[in-house]
Amino acid sequence: KYMNYKKAMKWISKLNKSGYAGYQDWRLPTVDEAASLLEPSKRNGLYIDPVFSKKQKWIWTGDKTDYGSEAAWFVRFYDGNVYRGYILYNCYVRPVRSVR
Repeated sequence: KYMNYKKAMKWISKLNKSGYAGYQDWRLPTVDEAASLLEPSKRNGLYIDPVFSKKQKWIWTGDKTDYGSEAAWFVRFYDGNVYRGYILYNCYVRPVRSVR
């Protein structure tokens, strides 16, 4: 999905309420988790393993910035960097779960 941060959080909530894929603990990845997907060099035009979708060139994380509630961190796979962006920007959403 491609949406602003507030819509992303609502969508994650809907996934949890519906028990998507049998689970109710979906969330956005942390900055560290999303950044851990970055590769040191481009592969198929992105700094991420080709096993992942080429469509998702940038994704939201669940971590807010020191700019209060108006900004959150996102990872851009097309240039291999982490940025802060205003929650009104649109990014892709990649829900994750913690494995125990």
